[in-house]
Amino acid sequence: MKQNTNFIEKQFQLNIESSDLIKIKLFQINDDYFGFPKKNFWIIDGGIEIKFRNTTFCLAWNQDKASFSFENKSFDKIYGEDNYTELNADFIKNLNQKKICNANLKWLEYDIILDYTMATKKESKLVEINIEFESSESLQIATVRYEIEENSSPRNYFYDINGELLIALNNKIEINNID
Repeated sequence: MKQNTNFIEKQFQLNIESSDLIKIKLFQINDDYFGFPKKNFWIIDGGIEIKFRNTTFCLAWNQDKASFSFENKSFDKIYGEDNYTELNADFIKNLNQKKICNANLKWLEYDIILDYTMATKKESKLVEINIEFESSESLQIATVRYEIEENSSPRNYFYDINGELLIALNNKIEINNID
């Protein structure tokens, strides 16, 4: 599986270097999500699609794997259902057509259940992408779980491919490894 992660990461990096960013889209599966526009971060549960001139990459909820997947496909191809909406996120639209100068991807190993016998295998899964733009803006994308109390915003973030998707603009959120 390490070979697969290296391949998709190389393809993503090649597109950053050689192709123009066309559009970034956010998708939501359920009715509710967290939005903290004054703090420049959102927590959604569908996915994020990054479209370049010649191809599209997406970190999205994959129902077949019951986790988030990073693939060289569009959101609808990964998610596989039609019960989603595209979020009208102006903060993301402002990044469209901007030049990406750097992207760092973080992968963690997970025990993935193979079948009904509960047999497992280790698999590398993408948990975070940090993108820097020539305009000095930054975008953090991460699969997370967190704590939340009544009348407060989320806190104590941990990487989790089965959780939700954190999207932070110009605001790096500290995320801990799996506890």
